Amino acid sequence: MAGRSGGSNRPNSTAGPNKICQFKLVLLGESAVGKSSLVLRFVKGQFHEFQES
Repeated sequence: MAGRSGGSNRPNSTAGPNKICQFKLVLLGESAVGKSSLVLRFVKGQFHEFQES
């Protein structure tokens, strides 16, 4: 596109790095396969090898 000046078409925003995105996730699977442990790992950074159900 000749005649366009350099730069981006995006609006200037200072909220980029501080933006919080929310997602919903559905985990499906058989019982006792680790669904709850997987959620705990990503939410709290913990992982328990064995968790009695």
